[in-house]
Amino acid sequence: MEENKIVRRKYLIIILCAVILPRIIWFSVLGGSLPRPLRDQGIYLRMAGQVAEGRGLSFTRDMAWIKYRTSGDDELAVAWSGDPEYMFGIVPVETPTAAIEPGYPVILGLLFMLMGPVSGSVFLLNTLFAILGALAMWRMVTENWGKKAGIIGGVIWALYPYYIYYSAYAMSETIHISLIPAVVWLTYKTMDKGKWGFNAGAVNGILFLFRSTAIFLIPLQLLFILFRKQWKGTLLLLAGFILVCIPWVVRNQMVMGSPVLLPTKGSLNLWMRNNPEILEIEDVALPEWVENSITERQLLEYPSMEQAQTELERTSMLGERATKFIFANPILFGYLSALRFLNFISPVGNTTSGIPAKAAGFIFYIPMLVMSAIEFFRRRKDRNVLLLIMLFVLYALLHTFAHGGIRYRLPVDMVLMVGTSLYLVRRLAKGKEPVDEGQNGK
Repeated sequence: MEENKIVRRKYLIIILCAVILPRIIWFSVLGGSLPRPLRDQGIYLRMAGQVAEGRGLSFTRDMAWIKYRTSGDDELAVAWSGDPEYMFGIVPVETPTAAIEPGYPVILGLLFMLMGPVSGSVFLLNTLFAILGALAMWRMVTENWGKKAGIIGGVIWALYPYYIYYSAYAMSETIHISLIPAVVWLTYKTMDKGKWGFNAGAVNGILFLFRSTAIFLIPLQLLFILFRKQWKGTLLLLAGFILVCIPWVVRNQMVMGSPVLLPTKGSLNLWMRNNPEILEIEDVALPEWVENSITERQLLEYPSMEQAQTELERTSMLGERATKFIFANPILFGYLSALRFLNFISPVGNTTSGIPAKAAGFIFYIPMLVMSAIEFFRRRKDRNVLLLIMLFVLYALLHTFAHGGIRYRLPVDMVLMVGTSLYLVRRLAKGKEPVDEGQNGK
């Protein structure tokens, strides 16, 4: 027993060093600045500042004004960002909003209150969650497939170049990446002992407040928990998720007049990601046969919203128009979905640029993909492995129909890390099944 404690302490130190040291180096290389491109960092930073100043979740008039001034001369861009009194064309400025998930701006705003609005707050927050993610990965793999696989999986997670890169961004990527291993780990524990269901649901609820796609994890969790006939675990999981989300829903009912659960900006994303005119601005060209198939082109125009004043009215109007256009153009939607899937699964997808990023895809991602495919096929009867495979497939489907690109795949790259760790342990054992299989390994 004492020897196990010493080994665990040694592994803990290895994991912590693997997380902290490369991130300190990365922050030093950046000189304490946030990395470029900015992406959505400016929005999160300003909203966090609003929270720190006690104004709550809202967009300031100057944020909308900047968006208005930088929209350019393109007619379509001006249509949805041409009114400085509305952010994204749907959110009235200086009023409470539910446009984006509340988690990141709120927790970063709280850190701003303690440390001030400095980049160090971003680095600290992301590093703390990176430690949580690496530890969850380590424990999850250890408990199910053994100590050797656990330490390999935890170290790969900590040193994965993409994870290190995004740990400096003032966005919710690192928290999303870090909470996924925790959700899977607690789901496994619930599958074995239903009493862990509340923890699994609560952590998924926390993840939902940072990234709303987490709501689609609930059916997957319930499927595997119910298959193990953990009825108590099922109820506890739902209770944990609901309890965590209640404050957000109640807040929206009080300040917006509706119990909004999902971010209202989703309608804008739906309209933009399937609009060929906007895609053309982003240098996404359509083949002639796809271009010729497009009908109902009037739906591509940004709707006149003079009669819609509130955020909920505007997002509903835009979402309805986007949905009609998608159903009227199945060929276009099918083509864009295929393109998004390729960008999602590719080592050089469209949301990652630069030679170092592309090199990381070929050096790390492709070998992990190959090793995982081999190992998961061998272990295809292991229900825990099946859960990981379905998790990867779920994210692939979600972002095939919404956002493609490496950036959106990163949360489930941990699936490939598990497969890689199991493959390496087996190969190191010279083809023999390792005896160190954890509590639930098969």
